[in-house]
Amino acid sequence: MSAEEQEEPAIVPSLTYLLQPSGQRIGRLQLDGKEAVKQAVYKALSTRRYEHLIYSSDYGMEWSWEGMAGRSMVESELERWIVEALLPDDRISDVTEFDFVHEADGVRVSFTVETDFGSFRGETEVNMNG
Repeated sequence: MSAEEQEEPAIVPSLTYLLQPSGQRIGRLQLDGKEAVKQAVYKALSTRRYEHLIYSSDYGMEWSWEGMAGRSMVESELERWIVEALLPDDRISDVTEFDFVHEADGVRVSFTVETDFGSFRGETEVNMNG
């Protein structure tokens, strides 16, 4: 096959409607590229896996504090849960550089998300009481 016959793969838009978390409304504006992926990260990490029939079994974050002892175990499991929640999105190639801040009732986690559109820092908070 000659170089002229080889086609570059088409870049499929990642359009999504803007979700406004403060009011839990979906707006008329659409996002694409890195902003769409940022919103997808927020949504995936805000959704508990297996709790909503509308989502497939690989969507959302799965977590349980049962049997956890010590910060290193909590951090290891949080990292795994976040990676498993985000990597099914084919726009995301890796999740790295995890930082953990332990608070009285939970853990705040920040991390770097590598995407087709560049990298960005993501963050989530996980409440250990529920």
